[in-house]
Amino acid sequence: MAKKGGENTKKAAGNAKKAENANKKKQAQESALEAQEAAAWEDGAKKGNKKKDDAQFKKEEAARKKAERDALLQAEESALPSKPLKAKQRGAEKVASKRAGKIDDFLDSNGDISELSASGIDNALEALSLTQRDGGVQSKDIDKHPERRVKAAFAAYEERRTPELKKEHPGLRSQQIKNLVFKEFQKSPENPMNQDTNVRYNASREEVDAKKKEVRAAREARYN
Repeated sequence: MAKKGGENTKKAAGNAKKAENANKKKQAQESALEAQEAAAWEDGAKKGNKKKDDAQFKKEEAARKKAERDALLQAEESALPSKPLKAKQRGAEKVASKRAGKIDDFLDSNGDISELSASGIDNALEALSLTQRDGGVQSKDIDKHPERRVKAAFAAYEERRTPELKKEHPGLRSQQIKNLVFKEFQKSPENPMNQDTNVRYNASREEVDAKKKEVRAAREARYN
């Protein structure tokens, strides 16, 4: 009986040892698996960070290159000569220059004629015309029938002034605006009837010549 009991004790101890070894082996396997998983996670994190770092680097590099290109372009534009004038602008400048030159030439070469003073290109041209044949007032400029041009002149004046007066007097009705335009036109220099070159329809040649001299004298007085 004692022998049998001793054998059971030994067997139990052996089983316990086996169980312990099996448990250690299992723990070792689990530890190895955990270490492998941890390594995999660390690897993945590193790769993810690397991709993120690469993307950030590329973004910063692209921004740097763009800044360099912009700086170079700005430097090139600054070094270029001024943008040339358009043909129309050059033409307008040439015309103005020629007109100014003609007036200067006239003033320089006609010291014996009283000095003319005019402001604005239109006035300057009118002043210059006084030096031309018949003092810029020729027979064709004398109007015996200004009334023939009134209708067209008024239509042009009304078209231009109506929208302007509507803005100036927003409270007025359309008919009141028309009446105001008509009253203005009666005194306007744009009215053919108000021109200083008008004469009677049956004016004689002597009367036309007298009118030419009268207009010339009035214009000279305006620019002296």
